Amino acid sequence: MSRPLENKLALVTGSSRGIGAAIAIRLAADGAYVIVNYAASPARAEKVVKEIRNAGGNAEAVGADLSTVQGINKLIASIDQVFGASFGGRLDILVNNAGTVVFGPFMEGAEDSYDKHFNLNVRPLIALSKDAARRMLPQKWGRIINIGSIHGESAPIPGVTMYVATKFAVHGFTRGLSRELGATGVTVNAVQPGFIDTELSPANGQAEDMKKLTSVGRFGRVEEIASAVAFLAHPESAFINGENLTVDGGWSA
Repeated sequence: MSRPLENKLALVTGSSRGIGAAIAIRLAADGAYVIVNYAASPARAEKVVKEIRNAGGNAEAVGADLSTVQGINKLIASIDQVFGASFGGRLDILVNNAGTVVFGPFMEGAEDSYDKHFNLNVRPLIALSKDAARRMLPQKWGRIINIGSIHGESAPIPGVTMYVATKFAVHGFTRGLSRELGATGVTVNAVQPGFIDTELSPANGQAEDMKKLTSVGRFGRVEEIASAVAFLAHPESAFINGENLTVDGGWSA
């Protein structure tokens, strides 16, 4: 089996469940040593780590709440504290996956909902990308992959204005940083999922109506997003930079 990411260290934020867990499992299957980050679910994270190890991969769970500056700093410090001996402070792949969404009309939303969105969807992405780039530049190789959303291109449903604002920010940040790092060997891209069957967004109930808006007539699977991330992380994807890759089953066709 091909393992194109052998001896690479990958950090996947918010990877104790859903899309993040699938990404961690896929990158490990491709040979990467994966840092499985979680905020408050150590049991879930350890389950992901166990699945990776049982399949012959390598992973370690690191708890850090990225909605706080302290949590961001803790995760950054762990790269040296936990993996410094093996990887010498190196980081090869960063997947900024952690995020949140609070549904509801904008005019009725509490002011702290603004902070909740930006504190998790934007601030850690910027801080971790800066730290990752600092680690990647000396080796002239790296992959920063941001998990955006089709809401980073449009507002297809009402009640998610602040979420849309943050995902537009992810889209723009991806393009901007790709320009700055383009000649260094470090690429910056994003994957923009459509509606994916997860615990937080199950493909049943009211969501059944959403399926009709895709051209394939179904929700996506977390493994399909993980495959897109693995594609962008591959060494042979070096000429893809500043791309916001939409994976939405034809929603936006």
